[in-house]
Amino acid sequence: MRGSYFNKSSTMRKSGKLQTVLLFIFLISGIDPVLADDEMASELICPCECAMILSTCECTTAIQVKKEITQMKENGFSEKQIFSTLKSEYGKDIIAHPKKIDTMLLSMASGSLIILFVILGYIFTRKKKTKLIPDIKRYEERFEEEYNNFVSEMEGK
Repeated sequence: MRGSYFNKSSTMRKSGKLQTVLLFIFLISGIDPVLADDEMASELICPCECAMILSTCECTTAIQVKKEITQMKENGFSEKQIFSTLKSEYGKDIIAHPKKIDTMLLSMASGSLIILFVILGYIFTRKKKTKLIPDIKRYEERFEEEYNNFVSEMEGK
């Protein structure tokens, strides 16, 4: 029993020191929770009919959503959790700039498809190599003979 009491008190002292250090770091860092909320609000669209960016809108709906963001931050919600909560509550149109597909991935996929289609096009459109003249030696001999006849006729004139 006595040993467990000493272990608990030393653990409490360590956690108290840790909390003090974290509080000190938070105060030194100068992070203003209101600014963090404004940064998040600039990535959202007001869910009312005005369709303005939430950080610049002053309608009652925007004020309520800003309060919800502040409450969720105070309750320890992460940025992703806040976005997903707001998205489920107000719909996907609340996000001002939805994540886009990575352009590098998209360009690699389109490049691969282009190469694939070029190869398939080559395979399906290539012609079999056929001999243009089936008995080329015979035609060469005939050409020589006719050429010699033509030359001899021209010399004879």
